[in-house]
Amino acid sequence: MPPRERAGRSKATKEPAVYGLAGWCVRGWLGFFGRPVRVLGSDRLPESAAIIHVCHDTSFPDALVFTAASPRRLTFFLARRHLSGVQSLLASSLGMVCYDSEASRWHAALRTCTRVLASGGIVAEFQDAEPLEANADHGAPLTLARQAWSSAFPDTSPAVLPAHRFRPPGRDLEILIHFGEALSKDDLSAGDAGLVAQDPRGENVFALDPPILNRMLRDCEQALRDQLQEEWAKGPARKQQVDGFRLSPGAARTLCEMNRAEPELLLELRQLLEAEREARRQWSLAQLRAQRGRRELSAIRRALTWIETALGLPVALYGAVNHAVAGALLAGFNRLRRGKPAQAGTWGLRALMVVACYTGQIVLVNHLMGRAAAGYYAVALPLSGAYLWRYWWLLRRRTRILLFGARAATLQAVAEKNRKRSLERLRAILDGGVKPPPVRPRQQKASGAS
Repeated sequence: MPPRERAGRSKATKEPAVYGLAGWCVRGWLGFFGRPVRVLGSDRLPESAAIIHVCHDTSFPDALVFTAASPRRLTFFLARRHLSGVQSLLASSLGMVCYDSEASRWHAALRTCTRVLASGGIVAEFQDAEPLEANADHGAPLTLARQAWSSAFPDTSPAVLPAHRFRPPGRDLEILIHFGEALSKDDLSAGDAGLVAQDPRGENVFALDPPILNRMLRDCEQALRDQLQEEWAKGPARKQQVDGFRLSPGAARTLCEMNRAEPELLLELRQLLEAEREARRQWSLAQLRAQRGRRELSAIRRALTWIETALGLPVALYGAVNHAVAGALLAGFNRLRRGKPAQAGTWGLRALMVVACYTGQIVLVNHLMGRAAAGYYAVALPLSGAYLWRYWWLLRRRTRILLFGARAATLQAVAEKNRKRSLERLRAILDGGVKPPPVRPRQQKASGAS
């Protein structure tokens, strides 16, 4: 995990030893078994009390990432129904507070949250935090953190900072955490619905740019059109074409909402579409090369090429072993460069190095196995080198062309696999859509088992 700047901490919010030990364990686990985490906008965290509004649904792994990556201690408040038994125990060691609808536990969580804010600490909640009661001034529902702020600072507007987490699909990519600017009073008066996966400008900080999003919408439209065309081709002959089919406004609206809420899902879908497009491009190129090879080589030549490729492999390997020392010397003295016509001096130096290697190897065989073996080896050595050259030419000019057909079939299978996965992901997004902001009841008493 990259170094993080240290924000000032109040003496009243000094971290307990168990929190430091648990945080160190979480950071070690993320470093060795997870992904690197990078924090953006950490300078926006105030040194005084504040509320972090995580613009995602409750997720214990996300709470761990935020806790380990934040430069200041975060006290998360999580509904117990979102946690398992082991997660509840780990949450307690990390200073997280679990609450539920039972009145005594809810009041205990409220007192803890009020004490943390009053001492200058930072509390964090997820966007689906359960509302407790309505604000009499604006009618906006109050969550546990807002209720605690009203108790700790009754005459002060709460300092609420939106936070976003972006988890790319690739495991070698960083998890990004972004802390936004503190929301204004107008944003707060609009209720929690205005905070869902948005920064103060109204857009997710990790959302795809409009040109990229529009291109992805066209790719999704083309993928659905191709699927429909294939389904029609399997049935009775039809005259109807799919050129007039377009992505429905509802589907486009769902994808745009997903871009604002969970852009990492669209990034995964876009990567699958790009992988399918690249595989089909390579497939078409391999098919063209295979067709060209079939035109250049007759059936007899193709059969002879396959036979020689199989039978000549042992001889080529024998030649490669014999010329390993010579090849290493040529490579070491930078005499194997290709792309430029070699001059007579370069060829002479190459020949001299190869002859020197031949001489040394023959002397070694004579010393170890006798004069007769050295004589046979002296004849086989240049012959194996000549056939190694021939076999290399065969692989590049003949066998490689014949392998394009097999490569085309493999690339076609890869393209179909990526297409199937992209369609499954697209259907899951269109069928599930984006969860709407949780409905906030207009009136709900704190003692009414929130």
